[in-house]
Amino acid sequence: MIETLVLATLLSVSPATKLSSPVVGSEAAAAQTAPMVKNPRGVGFTCPDHALDNDHEIDIIRASDGSLVQTILGGDPPADATGEVVVMVNVQPIAFGQYRFVVRAVAGTLKSDNSAASPIWERAPGAPSNVVPK
Repeated sequence: MIETLVLATLLSVSPATKLSSPVVGSEAAAAQTAPMVKNPRGVGFTCPDHALDNDHEIDIIRASDGSLVQTILGGDPPADATGEVVVMVNVQPIAFGQYRFVVRAVAGTLKSDNSAASPIWERAPGAPSNVVPK
């Protein structure tokens, strides 16, 4: 079972329309006492209007100061039957520390606003582990 971040539905994608902001989890989900993911191998999210977007941008944000470390172009991997999309990531080049993911949907020249940040995950010595949870 893959635990996921949640990306909100994209609204109408006409040239004059702005995409809606992604929503990553909820305050309750972020406050869960699940163990912190170390060295995530992917970020998962739902995208109910996945057919409208053609790319996803994933920012890696340092948890201590909120600074942007890297932006990953996640492409447009297929969604499963429930609308869940998983973008595989390689965090091995990132320095040891604690981070969050922020997701944006892209449809042509339109980009959604940033999602809320994911729960904190840790880059630590060792092999990749799970997909970042809700």
